[in-house]
Amino acid sequence: MLLRRSRGQTMIEMVIMLPVVLLALFCMIYLAKYAVVSERAELALRYGLLTGFDTGAGAYSAGNIYQNINLAGLPAPCATAPPEVFSNSLPFPGPTSAPFWQPDGFPTPESDCHTVAIGLGGAQFLAAHYIATTLVTVGAYVNVPSYLQPLLGAGPQTVHSSASFTHAAYPGLIMYCSNEVYNRVWGAITAGGTTGTPPPNLGNKNGC
Repeated sequence: MLLRRSRGQTMIEMVIMLPVVLLALFCMIYLAKYAVVSERAELALRYGLLTGFDTGAGAYSAGNIYQNINLAGLPAPCATAPPEVFSNSLPFPGPTSAPFWQPDGFPTPESDCHTVAIGLGGAQFLAAHYIATTLVTVGAYVNVPSYLQPLLGAGPQTVHSSASFTHAAYPGLIMYCSNEVYNRVWGAITAGGTTGTPPPNLGNKNGC
C-alpha cells in the first residue's frame, strides 16, 4: 500500500514540476539566442567604428579638399556596421549561421552612421580645434515565443548597440565648419583663372 502511494505521489510531483522545468529550459534557450544576437551586434558595431575612421577614399588627403569644395552637406566618410554579420556572411564570408541563431523576421537588422563635427573654440583657421565624432548604431529584433510572452511581452525584443568614435577632423570637414578656411581654400583653388561666386558656405553647422 505504501509503495502505491509513493508512486502516486511521484506522478503528481512530476505533473506539477515538468511544465516548470520545460519552461525554464526553453527560457534558457531563448536567452542563449538573445545573447548570440547581442554579441553579433557588438561585433558589427566594432567593425563599423574601425572602418568608419577612414574608408580608404583618401579622407586625409588633398583629394578630400577638392571633393568637398562644393559643399552640399557634412563632408565626412561614415561607414555603417555590416548587418550581414548576423548571418556570418560579411565582412568575412564564412558558414551561414543556422536560422535559429539569426534575428527574426521583419524588420530586418538595421545599421546607421552619423558624423558630427565639434569645434573647441578659438581661431577658425586652427585645424587642431576641430574634431569629428562618428556615431555608429546597429540593431536587430528577436521574437518572443508564445509560451514566454506572458513573462516578456508579446512584442519582439530589441537588440541595440551604439558607440561613438572620436578622431581628427577630415580636411573637408574643417572647410565645412570654418568660413575662414573655406574662403581661403576656394580662393587658392580658383586663383588660376576660374571666376564666379563660391558656393554658399555651410559653416557653423552640426555643432561645429
